[in-house]
Amino acid sequence: MESILIPVKRLDQAKLRLSQRLAPPDRRRLGLAMLADVLRATEKWTHRLIVTSDQDAEAVGLAFGCSLVADPGLGLNVAVVAGTDAAVSAGSSTLLVLPSDVPMVTSDDITALFGSPENVVVAPSRDGGTNALLRRPPQAVEPCFGPFSAESHRRGALEAGLTCRLVEMSSLVLDIDRYRDLVTLGGLANLRESVRLARELLG
Repeated sequence: MESILIPVKRLDQAKLRLSQRLAPPDRRRLGLAMLADVLRATEKWTHRLIVTSDQDAEAVGLAFGCSLVADPGLGLNVAVVAGTDAAVSAGSSTLLVLPSDVPMVTSDDITALFGSPENVVVAPSRDGGTNALLRRPPQAVEPCFGPFSAESHRRGALEAGLTCRLVEMSSLVLDIDRYRDLVTLGGLANLRESVRLARELLG
């Protein structure tokens, strides 16, 4: 079974690098809009899990038919491990971890990731992080999201004797962490919810 795992940090603690430009309510709105865009792009996959302790994110996930996994509150990688364990218990054989702040991700790109034959597929962010991690089986490598994690995931797979591929996808390069990312998002010729909100927030 193909599964998608979307970890969502508590929205009152997320996007703090935007705090000088956006008030907490606007950062929350942005987080929920990006999550909704990611969930719309993943709608054709019936088994989706959201790991979070944020009630608003839980409500959005349930509205899109996702299963909920409690976030242990010990950081992103521990949250991914919790979600991975839940996916395995549900019968998942292939698991795609997809952050909630990649609002331009497309269904076609997700299909391409699942179609890759490798054990581990990594889509890097612009700064060398990981904006998508596919593992086959789901516990093939330990998650190590953070700075330069794309290379860490690749190295972990090779050290475990697994096949691995790094793929660059335009829809997965952009994650919204800094004000310049928000400006880029608002300037896109697209009508996704997060794009419209970015334009509103940018005035």
